[in-house]
Amino acid sequence: MSLFVALSLIASVTYGTSDFFGGLAARRLNVLHATAGTYVAGTVVVGVGLLVIGGEWTMDATALGALAGVLAIIGFVTFYAALAIGPMSLLSPAIALVGAVVPVGVAAATGARLDVLAWGAIAAAVLATVLISVPSSRTRERVTPRGAILALIAGLGLGLSIVAIDATDATSGLVPAFVEMVTGVFVLAVLLAVIRLTRSRLGAARLGLLAIFEPPPAASRQRSSARQAWVNAAVAGVLLGLSNALIVLALHEGNLAIVSVLVSLYPLATVVLAALVLKERLTLVQVAGIVLAILACIALAS
Repeated sequence: MSLFVALSLIASVTYGTSDFFGGLAARRLNVLHATAGTYVAGTVVVGVGLLVIGGEWTMDATALGALAGVLAIIGFVTFYAALAIGPMSLLSPAIALVGAVVPVGVAAATGARLDVLAWGAIAAAVLATVLISVPSSRTRERVTPRGAILALIAGLGLGLSIVAIDATDATSGLVPAFVEMVTGVFVLAVLLAVIRLTRSRLGAARLGLLAIFEPPPAASRQRSSARQAWVNAAVAGVLLGLSNALIVLALHEGNLAIVSVLVSLYPLATVVLAALVLKERLTLVQVAGIVLAILACIALAS
């Protein structure tokens, strides 16, 4: 198995697990607070990785890392907002699908050289993500228009952030990943300040679009549940930092289309955890999608 394929698959698992814990945190906390907690923990992890692995600080690496940071934070904030609305097992794969199609489209448009088997495996992986997203006809959970819009924005932001990171030079190491995380923390701090100022001057009723980041009802925010939510956010951050570092290393080693598609399989972890912990049911179609995803991974690994 190629090194970048292995890195991508590990990143996919850690990414999906991070999303699960991040979604749990967003259900109990303000979405921005949950995302901020996740990003701070993730920044620490990537910072430690940068000290160990290193990387060359260049203008391109810094600029592209900052651009990826802005795009990623848009993606993550809307991602957690969508997961907080739920259902997690449907929205997470939908976001992954959009996030995979964008880099694959860019790779194809820029002349990525892959054989027929590789492109076939990529198509199979994308189809697998679609199948994983198909809900049961018996389930009462449905994707709301608000959740769908947030999912679309999340997928575009996350997909474009991978494209930006892929444009960095391999000698930059983990510098782009670190700059991306730091940029995210800065943007979140600004958003939190704007919301606090808006609330104090205009009142909560006039937050407008910012209201999607308001905390859930007080009944769901008891002290004990809030403490657990912060723990979930921290766990999500550690896993996010690890996955971001692995994604950057995989992109520097391999092909944008293959890496992005393999990473986009992260809903497998999210869906399985949602089924085990939240008792969200897996359908036969979703199981078929999981099997197809595994076969696609085997084909790409070969």
